[in-house]
Amino acid sequence: MKRLHIVALVALLFASFEFGCLIQRQRDKLQVGEAHQPSAVQPRRVLRGIPKPDPLETAELENYLLKTSGLLEVRPPLQPAETGDAFLRLIPFQVLSWAPRIVNYPGFIDKARCEAIINLAKRSLHRSGLALGPGQKPVDQDNVRTSSGTFLSGHNDPDGVLAWLEERIAAATLIPASHGEPFNVLRYEHNQHYDSHMDTFDPKQFGPQRSQRIATVLIYLSDVEEGGETIFKREGLGNGNRVITDWRSCDDGFKYKPRQGDAVLFWSTHPGSTEIDRQGLHGGCPVTKGEKWVATKWLHSQRASYDRLAELARDH
Repeated sequence: MKRLHIVALVALLFASFEFGCLIQRQRDKLQVGEAHQPSAVQPRRVLRGIPKPDPLETAELENYLLKTSGLLEVRPPLQPAETGDAFLRLIPFQVLSWAPRIVNYPGFIDKARCEAIINLAKRSLHRSGLALGPGQKPVDQDNVRTSSGTFLSGHNDPDGVLAWLEERIAAATLIPASHGEPFNVLRYEHNQHYDSHMDTFDPKQFGPQRSQRIATVLIYLSDVEEGGETIFKREGLGNGNRVITDWRSCDDGFKYKPRQGDAVLFWSTHPGSTEIDRQGLHGGCPVTKGEKWVATKWLHSQRASYDRLAELARDH
């Protein structure tokens, strides 16, 4: 009987040891899992003393994320080449389409800078024009383009907002600022629109081009209560030769709803060439409530010359 008690005691001790090991293994698993998952305590330690910014305050958000993520510690900026940057950038983007190539940059510019550009543009608004090919006559603009606008460059802006924006566009697109035309800042009021069109200058219509518009960046300076979408009527695989019968209708095609501070980049040429991509056809839907402000930046295949920019500004 005494021997049976000893055996039972040994078995109990062994079971207790196994149970203790099991508990420790579970604790170890939890600790490993916590190391790979966001912790409710860890962020408070990291964020202490650094106020959380408004997510639409572009520069503040970028600095905040770089500082609090730890990226600068594990991947500090490299020594740049002669023309590079000595700092990191965080520019979020979403690919909206591959046919044509359309990219959205949410919160690309903050509200204060949007309003500064609008106030600058208000001083010199005039009726928007249309580019005409050789031998073409002016058309009835009420049926094509009804906005008002103005051209602005960095030298028009003593506060440096436009220069800052040009540099940011160049970084996001990897197209040098010297390849861009001046900003065409536009205001669309009630029922104003821009029929679907191409931003490129087709040599068949406009003659040989020293430099082609290859891409466009639209900076949305305001929200729009209703309407005012940017529409791509030939978006989608196999739609490059789609026949358009109503150039103003917004009933079909891919539409982007303006959001203040967002930027949209789309390409008007095929990758690596100046061959026109017909799917880059786009238009501005009528504003049915409120107004719409947008800054357009056309980007060229070659460095833009002053004479050519002045010519384009007169035509547009």
